[in-house]
Amino acid sequence: MSSPRFEGKFVARTLLFTSGHNPHYLEKAFASDSDVIVLDLEDAVPASKKDEARQTITRVLSSDLIDRRPVFVRINPMETGDTLKDLDTVADARLYGFVYPKACNAKDMEVFDAQLTLKEKNLCIEKGHFKVIALLETPEAVLNAFSIAKASSRVIALLFGSEDFLAETEGEHGIGGRSILAPRHMISMAARAAGIVPIDTPYVNIGDTEGLKKHIEQAKELGFEGMLVMSPKEIELVKEYYTPAPDELNRAREIIDLAEETNKADRGISVKKGMFISPPTVSKARKLLDRMNKIEAFEAFVKNGE
Repeated sequence: MSSPRFEGKFVARTLLFTSGHNPHYLEKAFASDSDVIVLDLEDAVPASKKDEARQTITRVLSSDLIDRRPVFVRINPMETGDTLKDLDTVADARLYGFVYPKACNAKDMEVFDAQLTLKEKNLCIEKGHFKVIALLETPEAVLNAFSIAKASSRVIALLFGSEDFLAETEGEHGIGGRSILAPRHMISMAARAAGIVPIDTPYVNIGDTEGLKKHIEQAKELGFEGMLVMSPKEIELVKEYYTPAPDELNRAREIIDLAEETNKADRGISVKKGMFISPPTVSKARKLLDRMNKIEAFEAFVKNGE
């Protein structure tokens, strides 16, 4: 049985990662309101528990925990030698796809694409069924972000991982997120240029609500559409921030209406009601409305299958 597929574009305001070997955490993840669930076989699973995690995930994928939300598995990267073992055990038509960690260059995506194509053939499911979120965690990955995004049609999102990035650069979290501002912006730009979804790094100061709000506000300024969340307790706030607010939507509609007046006056740009009306501002307004329509359609699909 294949997983139900939302026909609109990918919605990922929140990605909740949960340890693949812990049934309690897995149940809590599916009880949450996260847009996307990621079952982890990599960092959250100690080496001694990898086989147990694979078997646990396999059972979960055959259980009634699975609903209409996209479910991914974060596999282990090629360098570990566990990638094919992961795929052989957990690849299942009920999965939406995989999070590929420590993607460094386009070749990584090309090789993984070929492995997924073979797995789909063996499982007798359509080619291209499995989608990929590329997790960028190194300076090399950030510098190759656009080529990674374009390497395979399976890649539907770029996800930034700041902790591994800072470990590689020997950096530290700075005031106002300044140490990760450049890579965040580069990843967001690369995703937008490739026409896929940019997803932000988690905010690692658990329980710091005000800090989390500032983190999201900055991410939205950079063009992100969602983020990895560390706890189900963060989901409500994060979804609220990444869902266009009524005043934003009203302003977008007003900009579009005022643009029609501007066009009728044979003008390309104007200032009306204190708002700058121009082709770029109208384009941005239309994208905001499109995003809200996509979110509403996604939520209706998850809830009712409509």
